[in-house]
Amino acid sequence: MGFPFIWARQRPIKLIILVMLSKKPMSGIDIIKEIEKLSFGFWKPSPGTIYPLLKSLLEEGLIKRIGENNKKIYTLTEKGKKLAKEWAVFLPAGDIESVVSHLESYINYLEEYKAEYGLPDDISVKVKELLERMKKIVE
Repeated sequence: MGFPFIWARQRPIKLIILVMLSKKPMSGIDIIKEIEKLSFGFWKPSPGTIYPLLKSLLEEGLIKRIGENNKKIYTLTEKGKKLAKEWAVFLPAGDIESVVSHLESYINYLEEYKAEYGLPDDISVKVKELLERMKKIVE
């Protein structure tokens, strides 16, 4: 019974790592520091947490290791980029590119939702209002 529980605890961290690597290649220690920063210092993962997850991500083909001055740097594979893009919406947007990526994820969700269920009238009205606001931003 312990295995599924462990997997459930590790899965969110794996996804966070993938999203972080979508911003830039990083070393294990860079990932540890960035997670500490994201948690406002409340949690600093240990190397015993991060490095096994990196090994797992490597084995799953989601990341690859590149050498840089004898430092192990991790970057996303195409498969990892796709998954990171899907999950990026769950982390706070740290820059304008992240905001746009979040918007794109939500639009993809709305398209799929509409195709499967349709959109209620009140939601359609709200989306149209948001679209008008977006048009003003890019003009």
